[in-house]
Amino acid sequence: MSAPKYPHICEPLKVRGFTLKNRLEASNSLPHFLQGPEPYPAESVISHYANKARSAGIVTCMGINNFTRGKQMPMDLDFGHFPDYDLYDTNCQNYLLQLADNIHYFDSIACMAIFVGPPSAYPLMRVKQGSMERAFSAFDQAGEHLENAAPPPTEFEIELIPAHENAAWYDEATLEKIADSYAEQAGIIQMLGFDMLSIHMCYRANLPARMFSPLSNSRTDKFGGSLENRMRFPLMVLERVRNKVGRNFLLEIEWSAEDEPGGYTIEESAAFLNEAKKYIDIVQLRTYEVDHAHPTSFNLEETPFLKYGEYMKQHVPGLVIGVIGGFHYAESCEKALAEGKADLICAARAFVSNPNYGDLILEGRGDDIVPCLRCNKCHGRGEHDPFVSVCSVNPMIGLEHRVHQLIQPPARSKKVAVIGGGPAGMRCALFLADRGHTPVVYEAEKVLGGQIVHADYADFKWTLKDYKNYLIYQLDKRGIEVRTGVKATPDMIAAEDYDAVVVANGADMLTLPIPGADKDKLVYALEAFAHPERLGERVVVIGGGEVGVETALYIAKKGHDTTVVEMRDRLSADSTAIHYYSMFQEAWEAEPNFHGITGVKVARIEEGAVVYTDKDGVEHSLPADSVVMCAGRVPRETEALAFYGCAPEFYMIGDCKKPASVQQGNRHAWSVANRI
Repeated sequence: MSAPKYPHICEPLKVRGFTLKNRLEASNSLPHFLQGPEPYPAESVISHYANKARSAGIVTCMGINNFTRGKQMPMDLDFGHFPDYDLYDTNCQNYLLQLADNIHYFDSIACMAIFVGPPSAYPLMRVKQGSMERAFSAFDQAGEHLENAAPPPTEFEIELIPAHENAAWYDEATLEKIADSYAEQAGIIQMLGFDMLSIHMCYRANLPARMFSPLSNSRTDKFGGSLENRMRFPLMVLERVRNKVGRNFLLEIEWSAEDEPGGYTIEESAAFLNEAKKYIDIVQLRTYEVDHAHPTSFNLEETPFLKYGEYMKQHVPGLVIGVIGGFHYAESCEKALAEGKADLICAARAFVSNPNYGDLILEGRGDDIVPCLRCNKCHGRGEHDPFVSVCSVNPMIGLEHRVHQLIQPPARSKKVAVIGGGPAGMRCALFLADRGHTPVVYEAEKVLGGQIVHADYADFKWTLKDYKNYLIYQLDKRGIEVRTGVKATPDMIAAEDYDAVVVANGADMLTLPIPGADKDKLVYALEAFAHPERLGERVVVIGGGEVGVETALYIAKKGHDTTVVEMRDRLSADSTAIHYYSMFQEAWEAEPNFHGITGVKVARIEEGAVVYTDKDGVEHSLPADSVVMCAGRVPRETEALAFYGCAPEFYMIGDCKKPASVQQGNRHAWSVANRI
């Protein structure tokens, strides 16, 4: 039998008394809407982490946020959607035991993370004042002889210490209590069958991180000022935790390798880690800002934070170094480990986009790993999206615990016509092939890709380009018949004797009924991406949704003075709010040729100008040598319905039913394929 294709990823790692089955850690993450209001892990959450455990050596669970639940309206803040498991409720503990047990089934290390997102508190259990006296008094009144009675129950209460005050607010006694709180929670987590604790100390989000950074610690006592003083409290926390859990337990911290300019340096960070390694086993290195730690396609570097792992490997011997941020492709992960720049690959989205991620690596099938779009829809949704958990490329997310109910094996293999070679059509063909059917794909254009062919042109769409190319490659690898340059007709399909037809013929670009909007003079998004050289010097893009802003950004990068106008109060209001929008905004604000005008309505298009009205009804004129229309799409529904009756089974997916994102089209393609 041949050696593993990715030997460094698949190599076991011995840490303390534990052996990791590989070098993959599914870092602390959870699609935001899997957990309901339950103060214990819901079945959807247990199934999600169990699926990760199939592949990962360590599975880190989110859930200890210390009384954050129900504190925010949807999307106002990240933290309102995080689970918040009640460690102090024995009924909740039962489900936490089940969670650890499910992870252990796949021979993975069960790790729980303490995050403490605002608003929250540090809990500390203490005996309720007078409880012992009341218990003994009750026995006396009942006439019981204490020497023959069962020990009286002790009543406890939970002291809640505010978690997100200014670092200078806490006196030394309170800091001691908070350190004890971390230790107490660690002890409960250990009791519940977990093998490891991960303590969040990133982004100046929690008190230990705030105390270490000079940007958030203005104290002048022994906990502030010098490096030695600033590291005193986080080290106190780690020492208390280690003393509580003993030696037979793994500890990890999630750590910003350096601070923002003016904060702590990477050299100071290494000095801290050299002290912290007395207590911890693993450090998971991150950057200093929470959104940037979840890199999107606007970051053209595949693994931008590997540099931190390389530095710490050289300067902090004896500590397991994990790196996070963009790790996905097997070759890149293998190279990072082989070159000694990290000991662990820590990833979140890789396991979301590929539930069999580690299996594909173990089997040497790196080319079958579905590319992650880095859209961060697993974290949140757009302005008008429903609050359910999704992944753009893995349609199982949000349904993992129900898949066994939703999907039945096909009764027989069928021949299926798929009309349209865009992302929904291609993915549907692949899903059909997975179920043993024989799909045939028809695409009117000479190339596959549909609406996402624009990804071939813009550098900031590189993840979408990877995904498109993956789909095309998989069609070829599996030998699926594809007929490009063929515009399918109902008569053509009827003559082929198909068992089913799936129509994914897409949508046309919408032209708004604006005076002067002559289609012959307008340019649409795909044409603008393919031929920016045909545009004039000054370009106005009508429609500032996500597509419009991306189009305008691309045109601006090509040297055109570009202005996008939008009716709503902000640009790209439909983009993912969490860990995406801010980086998209940074990208367009960094482009000097890009301009945006919001809260306005286009009144008419004139020769050489676009006229719009502001909120007060005042008209303004924008010089325009070219006008690009990005106002939405119109489904080709009538054309799609014409295929009804060409085969015993008929389905429509993707844009031809309703303009859809890649995620929506992918989920629909999966759903239809599983019903055939």
